[in-house]
Amino acid sequence: MKRIFTFSIIAVLAAVVLTSCSKRDYWRDDDPYNDESGITVYISEVGSPYSVIRMDYDGRYAIVYSQESDKYYWPEMNDVIYGDFSVGGGRTLYNKTAGFNIRLEVDEFFDYKNDAVNAVIRREDNEGYAKAFNNTKVSLQRRSGVQPAPIK
Repeated sequence: MKRIFTFSIIAVLAAVVLTSCSKRDYWRDDDPYNDESGITVYISEVGSPYSVIRMDYDGRYAIVYSQESDKYYWPEMNDVIYGDFSVGGGRTLYNKTAGFNIRLEVDEFFDYKNDAVNAVIRREDNEGYAKAFNNTKVSLQRRSGVQPAPIK
């Protein structure tokens, strides 16, 4: 009787230990670009790294500051941007239109596009971008490799 009781206790403990060590297959969403998406609706007219992005999930407008030193990596008009659009601090987001990661800092959200654009213009004035802007040369940037038609 003692052997049966001891054997049953060992069998129960073994079953508990073996079932607790089983592999669990959890669904994990590790896609860092699945957070939020937006489209660039305004870029600076004076060459500053500020732009405005309209968020897809609620239609609000975010002022973003590009932390990239190369202007090639700054958002262009109608670029689709994926990532974490939390306010404050620089973070890496994905520019789906251009096909590469970019470093942006989200500064503020607005309900209306005009409010966001006016806030960008005020920031550019306060930080001296408008004064330093040279209005004599026009530079066109194309990422598709297609040359723009000459202006007549």
